Amino acid sequence: MRTLIIGADGQVGKALSSLCVRRRIEVYGTALAGQGFLYLDLARPETLAPAFEKSRPDLVLLCSALTAVDGCEKDPALAEKINSEGPALVAEECRKAGAKLVYFSTEYVFDGKAGPYGEDAPVNPLSVYGRTKLEGESACLALKDALSVRTTVVYNHDTASRNFIMQLISNHRAGARMRVPRDQYSNPTYAPELCAAVLDLAEKGASGVYNVVGPDWLNRYEFALRACGAFGFDPAFLEPKLTSELGQPAARPLTAGLKTDKLFAALGRRLPPVDDSLRRIAGILKQYE
Repeated sequence: MRTLIIGADGQVGKALSSLCVRRRIEVYGTALAGQGFLYLDLARPETLAPAFEKSRPDLVLLCSALTAVDGCEKDPALAEKINSEGPALVAEECRKAGAKLVYFSTEYVFDGKAGPYGEDAPVNPLSVYGRTKLEGESACLALKDALSVRTTVVYNHDTASRNFIMQLISNHRAGARMRVPRDQYSNPTYAPELCAAVLDLAEKGASGVYNVVGPDWLNRYEFALRACGAFGFDPAFLEPKLTSELGQPAARPLTAGLKTDKLFAALGRRLPPVDDSLRRIAGILKQYE
């Protein structure tokens, strides 16, 4: 199986690439720059066809997006181009290539008033990010047998990433205070386990919408405390705040999170608990001490 990972240099893309190599899947990756990648920019439609022609994929994993929630709010035109129009163009290339498409979506398609949400819950995004990701999801699901994976709060030990855990580690090392919302509830999701479940779903031919998140429903401050406990950090540098106190341009879904009954029915498992993955990251941190 020839697999094309769009956004292979990002947090999820790197974890997918590593897993494909371990599973002996022939894999091609795209990025905006860098050796070893095919060039593909979702904001530049003319770059898509050459990447598809070179990779000739059977499976396409679309994990590239404009994920800066506040950045999307400040530049909705760019968010529209990358998160909405870009996936529609990818879906068309998949149709022409006869490739299965997997789209990485988000819990931000919901308003966060009644989570955790199942796959069939009514969507109501609050932000430009959530709206454009939902538009991208809809465009991809219009393709026959496409799979959309909704996930959230994805983290990993990735020094190039700005994920929540890496921000926490960076702030602790710098002796900097870290303001953490105590009213945003969600399901932290470990990137390697997310990717394993997604590849398993794709190999089983799953289609439609699937939630793939960790089993723990926590607010961000609780998650930060769990991480500090695993890493041996004094949590005194954390400042619990209400979201309304943070002055963020984009609205956040507060009581969010996703249910994974459908995932369990398909794979016979859920993702491991957050404490397991935090212990793995703690082991990595000890190697750098």
